[in-house]
Amino acid sequence: MAANYWESSQFQRFLLTRYELAEIESTHMMQLTSHEITYLKIYFANLILKLGKRLRTRQEIIATALVYFKRFYINNTYYDIDPYLMAATCVYLACKVEENPHHIKHIWTESKAVYTETSADIRFPYDIPDIAECESYLLEEMKFYLVAYHPYQVLIDDNIKLSKPSMQAAWSIINDSFRTDLALVYPPHVIAVASLFLSRVVDQGNMSDIEAQQWFADLNVDITDVLQVVNELVELYKSWGGYDEAKMPELVTRYIADVAASSS
Repeated sequence: MAANYWESSQFQRFLLTRYELAEIESTHMMQLTSHEITYLKIYFANLILKLGKRLRTRQEIIATALVYFKRFYINNTYYDIDPYLMAATCVYLACKVEENPHHIKHIWTESKAVYTETSADIRFPYDIPDIAECESYLLEEMKFYLVAYHPYQVLIDDNIKLSKPSMQAAWSIINDSFRTDLALVYPPHVIAVASLFLSRVVDQGNMSDIEAQQWFADLNVDITDVLQVVNELVELYKSWGGYDEAKMPELVTRYIADVAASSS
């Protein structure tokens, strides 16, 4: 990983320990089961991905939006700011930061379309000024530190001798990692290496086993961290089997109501 990552706000301000993340979840989401927490992460990642696809944005921009969404809810709950509004706002801001801006009206229109297509139970009673106002809350929460590093760059930069299916598998696994909070806990290169490790299971690629072992050995990565990421991704895939998107709007509504009740 380039030296500037270690000097970045992502590393110095936004990287949490696993224990800090667990404490946040136990405080903010005490009303939910572990599976429900996982389902909500999948749900909003899917919505942001759908919006990004409608806007025809690069995957890296979608990843930046997802990182912003996760950063905001470190210190806030869905009760504080409606997550549907925040999701749209994160995409709007990420597009600007990644130099692929879309007019705020376009973001608003496409957000409404995504939510309507996803479920009739999603309420999005917001107008263009609401996204602009929400953007100011998001910027303030992140202290205007907007740079986000992603695991994709490792696949692009490093001389990795993998077959096209293996590379595609690794890229897809990195996409899936944003349906978890791994980006808040581990440096991008650790997530990338874990994804490459899992891609070897999907497709053996052009490397021999000896070459693969040497490549992993040459990386300056804590294998314990890599295996923890691998385990969390495997757990994601196990939980994904019970995910039902049709039930998610009701879960969001119930969670917000529970937080409101506990706060009163």
